[in-house]
Amino acid sequence: MNQPASERSKNTRPTYGLQVKFLLGLACIFLLFCSFSSVLIYYHQKQSLEDETFRQTELVAAAVESTRGYVRDVLRPKMYKLYGQDTFVLEAMSTSYISRVVMDRFKKNLPEFTYRRVAINARNPQYEANALERKMIRLFNDHPETNKWHGMVKTDHGHYYMSFLPVRFSGSCFRCHGNPANAPREIINTYGSKHGFHRKAGIVSGVQSVGIPVDFSLRQIMNVAWTFFFAAFLVVFLLYGIIWFFFNRVVVQNLNQLLEIFRDNLRDEKGVRLYKQAKSKDEIDEMSVAVQSVARHLHQTHRKLQGYAENLENKVAERTKALQASENKLRHKVAERGLELRTLNTITELITRSVNLAEILPRVLRQTLKVVPAGGAGIYLLDRKQAVLRLQCRENADELDAEIPFEPTLCLPMLEEQSRDFDGFITEAACSHMNLIGSEPAMLKSLNVPLCCRSQVLGVMTFIDAEVGEVDAQQHELLFSIGHQIGITIESLQNITRLMQSKELLQSVFDGITDVVVLLDHDRQVKMVNRAFLQRNEVTLNQVLNRKLCELPLKENCPFTFCTTDLSLPSCKVTVEQVKTETGSMYEVSLYPILADNGTVRNIVCYAKDITEQKQVEQRIQQTEKLVALGQLAAGVAHEINNPLGVILCYTDILKQDLAAVSEQHCDDIEIIEKHARSCQHIVSDLLNFARSQKADKSLCNLNSVIEEVVAMVKQQFSKQQIDIQLQLARDLPDSLLSIDRMRQVFLNLLMNSSHAIGQNGTITFSTRFIPEEKMMEIGVHDTGSGIPEEVLTKIFDPFFTTKPHGAGTGLGLSVSYGIIKDHDGDIRVESTSGTGTRFIITLPHKEDHDSTLKDQSDRQQEK
Repeated sequence: MNQPASERSKNTRPTYGLQVKFLLGLACIFLLFCSFSSVLIYYHQKQSLEDETFRQTELVAAAVESTRGYVRDVLRPKMYKLYGQDTFVLEAMSTSYISRVVMDRFKKNLPEFTYRRVAINARNPQYEANALERKMIRLFNDHPETNKWHGMVKTDHGHYYMSFLPVRFSGSCFRCHGNPANAPREIINTYGSKHGFHRKAGIVSGVQSVGIPVDFSLRQIMNVAWTFFFAAFLVVFLLYGIIWFFFNRVVVQNLNQLLEIFRDNLRDEKGVRLYKQAKSKDEIDEMSVAVQSVARHLHQTHRKLQGYAENLENKVAERTKALQASENKLRHKVAERGLELRTLNTITELITRSVNLAEILPRVLRQTLKVVPAGGAGIYLLDRKQAVLRLQCRENADELDAEIPFEPTLCLPMLEEQSRDFDGFITEAACSHMNLIGSEPAMLKSLNVPLCCRSQVLGVMTFIDAEVGEVDAQQHELLFSIGHQIGITIESLQNITRLMQSKELLQSVFDGITDVVVLLDHDRQVKMVNRAFLQRNEVTLNQVLNRKLCELPLKENCPFTFCTTDLSLPSCKVTVEQVKTETGSMYEVSLYPILADNGTVRNIVCYAKDITEQKQVEQRIQQTEKLVALGQLAAGVAHEINNPLGVILCYTDILKQDLAAVSEQHCDDIEIIEKHARSCQHIVSDLLNFARSQKADKSLCNLNSVIEEVVAMVKQQFSKQQIDIQLQLARDLPDSLLSIDRMRQVFLNLLMNSSHAIGQNGTITFSTRFIPEEKMMEIGVHDTGSGIPEEVLTKIFDPFFTTKPHGAGTGLGLSVSYGIIKDHDGDIRVESTSGTGTRFIITLPHKEDHDSTLKDQSDRQQEK
């Protein structure tokens, strides 16, 4: 009889046995995991600490050993050589003393380091080895092959990471540590003769140690380990709760439900329920008993069925024949599908071999006809603007029209619903134009396949004389796949064509910019340059693409390489700066970042504009404005000083006449006054000449003659300074209208400045050349002097600016020269590098008559 459910519930043992066992075991595993992970992290952090402290102690030991080596190998021998073998200066010759002093200074900045160099029977009792150091000395003596020891050491002051090196005496060490009789007298007088002597070669008598306290770091590591333990414990506790929840829901409850099925339905031969047999067991044991019962029952049932199996042999034989027939049909289907798949692969290969539709479409059409029962075929492409299909190629299909009206929007339902009834949609879209082929559609049968991509019809592939009934669903699927593949190819080639057109348009825009433009990718490699870049650097496009700026084969460095902005770490904002190249050219460089969707810099457009001429014009304008302003100031000052000087000179003449017979000493004093007054008058005259441009008489002359005349004037004086003047004068230099005296003054000023820069032993080179196409004459003055510093170079043409000692010059020489050159409608500039010399370049227009000179002066007055 079946036991009531209420009674069964009372006799059923609570189902927490398996759950409790599982959760207790899982708790132990999680606790072991947290503990093991914390211990592992502790030892890993400790090992990292030891590695880092070992590296630091090695650096300190290396620094100390370098100092000792320098004293031992360089300083001490030098001291012996200078002061004799009997001299010993502790502060300069003792390697131990110097190393300790160096480390004492080192500890002022890094007090956590400890350094000791100690020995047994040390000369200075302060450096006698303690118990730990004696232990290390014994270790090195017992193991001579050991040259270093390092590790954690616990001392009275806490834990230290110590590095010990043995101290073995050899060579020059025995002079101070061997026989006291041979030691320097200063050592005996300072330390006595008992300690620090009688050392033996190869025997470790002391150690050198470097230590770092690690108590604080160990506490931090312990805190990290405990923190990780508690954090992992919290995470594991949360995971433990989740596992408990899901285990109870997924395993325990389902297991109880399964056991309920066994309890209700499985009985032994006497009709007693199985759960009574497993009442004292947990769920798994109860399930095991139930499964064993089921297995026994199945075994008995199997033996009963064996008797029935003999009758089934005939049925099996019949079924086998049917399966063989099905297999043959499947083989035939597989062969057909294999042919279709190979056809599709062949079409894919044909598509990828070329980028020209005129070559691709005929090949694809011929290959498709091999798997479609049709007499001929053709491919149409859609012209959306005119809404017509245009025939591109055909095979055995002369009946096909060249153009057919077509409305592609009627095919959208087919593409959206993925319908395979594409022939009807295409026929309707073609305006029922006789099924796309001629005027007698009844005589011909056609099959139309769309060439589509991204829900758009791009064309139609039409098969004529096709037995539509023989084209099954699989072939329809194949034809649609071929059409889709061709559509993707058409779309890709059209995109490539548009991309190439866009690239050509972009390149034409790039090439239309006369300044240098370079496009860099995210790896800072060149992706595009304009024609101006290639022409200026005389390189081809293949030589610069996909290479970094610093790797380009350029005659001179690219202006972008002089930028202070690091191109490897670009800003997301536009950067503009001015750079100066090695040749002295000035560029305004602009960097325009192109950002990706995530905000990072994807490309950089680099634009460089040559502003050298602009800068030179700005400098000339600034210099002219300075000269005008300072000239007005100088004129006013000169007029105010000149009148008192005239009075002083007048009275000096009167006093000289009155005192000539009275006192010779007074006359000498008055002459000194007169001399300095006339010196002031000369300076005032220079100021007036600078302030107002005097009208100078110009005449036809040859600049070469003026230069040779000036050189002849100073050659004797310069030879005393061993300064050689070399002339490289162009013989084709024509005569020109010039102020000879004022040009002589310019050349003389430049020569004197060059001699001042050279001092002794140097060369000054004068060169001239004529530029016919510009009708300009160029004069160069190059010296091998000390050069002009960068900060001084912009001030040399300023009035009263001089680098000569006080009283050695007025600072007006180059300013006056600048004004003279400007009065001749010329230009003067300077090129100089500190330490390598200076070169002044003067350019003057070639003029042969007074009319052109007057015209130029009139133009200049109008500009002013």
